[in-house]
Amino acid sequence: MEAYITYLLADILEAERQGQPASPSIYPEVVEDYAEDAERWPESDPVYTFGYYCGLSPEQFPPAHLLSSQQMEKLCDAFGKMMFTWNLDTDIPDDVPVSKKYQLLVSTLDIKTDINNSSLTTFELCSYDPPSCPMGEYCTCKEFLTDDALENIDDYLYGE
Repeated sequence: MEAYITYLLADILEAERQGQPASPSIYPEVVEDYAEDAERWPESDPVYTFGYYCGLSPEQFPPAHLLSSQQMEKLCDAFGKMMFTWNLDTDIPDDVPVSKKYQLLVSTLDIKTDINNSSLTTFELCSYDPPSCPMGEYCTCKEFLTDDALENIDDYLYGE
């Protein structure tokens, strides 16, 4: 498996966005890029998945149970760096175990997105419904459900 991980790490490195520096902030550095992105943003839903843009597919990634924690850490680190070159990030909490983080990162390959030249886009992986959230017990929105002021998550999200 170690040889495959070496090849997969090389594939992830090759999937980094070439010729376009990643924007390290949510604020545009190039006004022209921001205007173009902002104009395109509300037109329609994204057409392509992140995997389409970077050239990777979930099938290339072994199931978590076949990997060691060290292997998953290496893959997660490389994957996160690669995402950043595409101006993409995730909202995975720090306390999520590496096996869950690995699965969540790989799942982003199937998410439709637009690639922005001017700002960082974050994949919100939380479903805002703790029982069905892909974060499982690490879902951060569950704290809002225990607040006496909120009867359910809709109150928080929609102000009902």
